[in-house]
Amino acid sequence: MTTMRRRTPALAAFLLLLLTAAAATLPLLTPDPRPASAAEEDFSAARAIGRLDHIAKVPHPTGSPAQEDVRKYLVRELRALGLEPEVLTRVAVRPADDAPAVAGTVSDVHATMPGERPTGRVLLVAHYDSVPTGPGAADNGANVAAILEIARALKAGPQPRNDVEFLFTDGEEYGLLGAQAYVDASPGEGRTAAPERTVVINLEARGVSGPAVMFQTAGTGLTPAVREAGAFTTSLADEVYRHLPNNTDLTVFDEAGMRGLNFAFVQGAAHYHTDHDDLERLDPGSVQDMGDSVLGAVRRLAGDDLGRGGPDATYFSLFGAVVSYPAWLVLPLAVLAAAAAALLLRAGRRAGLAARGVARAAATFPLTLLGAAALGLAVWWVLAWLRPDFVLTDGAIHHLERYAVGEVLLLAVLLAAWYRWARRTASPLEAAVAVLCWFALLAVVCAVLLPGAAYLFTWPALTGLAAVAGILRLTGRNSPWRSVAAAVAAAPAVALILPVALLLLPTLGLSAVAVPLVLGAFLGGTLLCLVEPLPRGRVATAAMATTAVSGVLTLGVGAALDGYSPDEPEPVSLGYVLESDTGKAGWVSLGDASDPMVGRFLGDEPVRYDDRVPPLAGVALPNGEAKGARLDLPRAEDVSVTEDGGVRTVRLRVKVPAGVHSIAVYADTSGHEILGGSAEGAELPGGRNHTMGTWGWGFTYAAPPADGLDLVVRARGAGSLPLRVVTTEAGLPDGVGAPVPEADQTWAGWPSVAGQTFVVRTFEH
Repeated sequence: MTTMRRRTPALAAFLLLLLTAAAATLPLLTPDPRPASAAEEDFSAARAIGRLDHIAKVPHPTGSPAQEDVRKYLVRELRALGLEPEVLTRVAVRPADDAPAVAGTVSDVHATMPGERPTGRVLLVAHYDSVPTGPGAADNGANVAAILEIARALKAGPQPRNDVEFLFTDGEEYGLLGAQAYVDASPGEGRTAAPERTVVINLEARGVSGPAVMFQTAGTGLTPAVREAGAFTTSLADEVYRHLPNNTDLTVFDEAGMRGLNFAFVQGAAHYHTDHDDLERLDPGSVQDMGDSVLGAVRRLAGDDLGRGGPDATYFSLFGAVVSYPAWLVLPLAVLAAAAAALLLRAGRRAGLAARGVARAAATFPLTLLGAAALGLAVWWVLAWLRPDFVLTDGAIHHLERYAVGEVLLLAVLLAAWYRWARRTASPLEAAVAVLCWFALLAVVCAVLLPGAAYLFTWPALTGLAAVAGILRLTGRNSPWRSVAAAVAAAPAVALILPVALLLLPTLGLSAVAVPLVLGAFLGGTLLCLVEPLPRGRVATAAMATTAVSGVLTLGVGAALDGYSPDEPEPVSLGYVLESDTGKAGWVSLGDASDPMVGRFLGDEPVRYDDRVPPLAGVALPNGEAKGARLDLPRAEDVSVTEDGGVRTVRLRVKVPAGVHSIAVYADTSGHEILGGSAEGAELPGGRNHTMGTWGWGFTYAAPPADGLDLVVRARGAGSLPLRVVTTEAGLPDGVGAPVPEADQTWAGWPSVAGQTFVVRTFEH
């Protein structure tokens, strides 16, 4: 009976936390898609998906005939909605500080729904080009269709106060070219409102399923629209995204001074940028969630005064609602949490809380965080060695949850080991307070360095410390409720950290699983009191050993038996390179020679292509000799060379074969300084932008014109200027014995070498 009384508080806390976890993660589920018979003013996933046969049936990269068909379809559908679409064609250039510039001729589709008394405009954006190797049903056909359905729903309702504009950008996959072309256009070509009165809502996908997530804000004053959207969100994602080398069209609009929101769904990333990003694998629930969220945000913004901004804010989802507060409160709240920790340690002495016990436990708790990070990195290293196919997708695998379970089991052993050690010199409550003190400390650190992430630590610290203070005041020193004080106080940590960790897992993939594991260590640290009273030494050791073995077996058996199927295909990597200057032909791969499909084409020693094929520079690639294919080569026409004041100007038209989706042009900088140039009349910056090999300056042009690319390069240096041209075409050539992926295989995600043909030719003028 005594044991049962001691267990009752732990059981009550466990039930509380279980209910909290269920309520916190419920918003991560996608809704049922609405049928085509849904009300006219509602978003219907069935109606949106019905359009995808016209949008994402086949690959439609920039400049392809298939993309022209999609563009014509968009124009027809916008006209059918009573709008007046226009096609904006322009050459765009996206320079980079330490990488070759990207350029291309792109055609955006734009239409406006006039507002009744506009104070600005709401600009809905989705790119309508796909990668060359996949149909792009999710990325980004689903979102293109969603905008058409949103436009229909808006037309079915009252006229909005503000202008609502619809922009389908071109060339996003090559480097945000359509968005760049749009912001570069003059007002008569589409920019009809001041940037500060424009709010952009961008729709993206990095997978084929999962809930809609609002993962980035640009500018301030948009939290009312975020709340109205109702999509899962966290300002932590904004902080993380800001430090990643990833971009979407919103990046360009943000640079142009416009505010905006970025929405995406990110699960099922193993299909991202492959030929299996198709209609069969697209989750209709994700389309419904995206449509509902964006439509809610649009309706709010369409009725707001867009001339008025607002303060910067911290925001996060909590039980399906969006909580926000001004950013200026972040640091004071964090300091309050730290002060509360210090006050509790001082005032708690009278109630039996030993500061020395808390300090000893707190001194070692960081070892669990370091251990969690090391665990994630070590498991990825071992799995990457055992399964090279996992590396091809950078850890975006089909059954990520299996490996997550194994790592969570190992993390539990790590936490249990720390807790057993801490309990030698600290009570359960003191160990719990030690963890809460770390929450308070990191709240202050994040408030200074990553303000959008501080709430994850601030609120668990504040509420947890308050709960501990209350329990100390209301219970005696021997009360069993004291042992679960932190577990009860952990409810805010469960509500805030658990859904974020679950969201980060598919977003970052297996290669970066260390990040959610560290968050899991924080969360687990608040739950350890649930195991009180601790089992005896041998029993506890046996339980930990069993859990560790279970975790290792889960990972090992998963890696050994994790296979592929037509619905979940294996990524494979093989490309073809023809170096026409030397007549060499070869196979290249990002995969492993042990793969049965591509291994027979590869030799033993990887080779760097820095000076041979500049776009493939930077890494040693597995390779092998190949039969030479009879391929059309790029040609230089209308060549002229002039010199003035030591500056050599080379003009030429580069013609490429039909089917080439991009052309890269590099200049040899070993004897020349590149001052600049132009492509199709658009200026290209000079300087060295390619740091590997002798080809130190270059650019890539998407969808080169059929009649040739007009190119000008200005250089300073003695002698002729070598220019190396590399064309890229989707598919492998005929007549060279190229393999064809089986039903349960797919070329690894673009823009890797997989399933592509590269032709190299050098011109010297």
